[in-house]
Amino acid sequence: MTPLTPRDRRRLQQARENGYLNAACRDSRAVVKAYGLWCWRLKLPMLWFERLSPYSRFANLRLDMLTTPNMLTVVGQQALAALADGQITAHDAVWQRIPMALAPKVAHGALRAVLQVEHYRLNRTPTAKIDARRKQTLKLVPRKRATA
Repeated sequence: MTPLTPRDRRRLQQARENGYLNAACRDSRAVVKAYGLWCWRLKLPMLWFERLSPYSRFANLRLDMLTTPNMLTVVGQQALAALADGQITAHDAVWQRIPMALAPKVAHGALRAVLQVEHYRLNRTPTAKIDARRKQTLKLVPRKRATA
């Protein structure tokens, strides 16, 4: 992993204060990865936006609930859909081609909507039971053959 520059560290500090990451920089992969790790450790929803291209006036805004043990309810999905047109599921949301000037406002509104108690619930998906045992029973081998 490449070390973060002072600008990247400043972006992370602002993201921790605001609740969302402004990843509208030249190479944002390292910053987004560091921010995602921080959100995962604190079990916060990961919310960030980035430009479509280096000099674009539009941004993509992304919300990821997989850093939390929660998922969005139907009411929460409707609240996010009221902010702007986007693809919204119980575990994530993506808004594409938002004007860069409006991206911080939409991100702030999405963060406030996601953190309301009635907009999320604990994700209780059943885990698959894995049987790691062999299908055949083990055969007992006489001690003399086993040590030879």
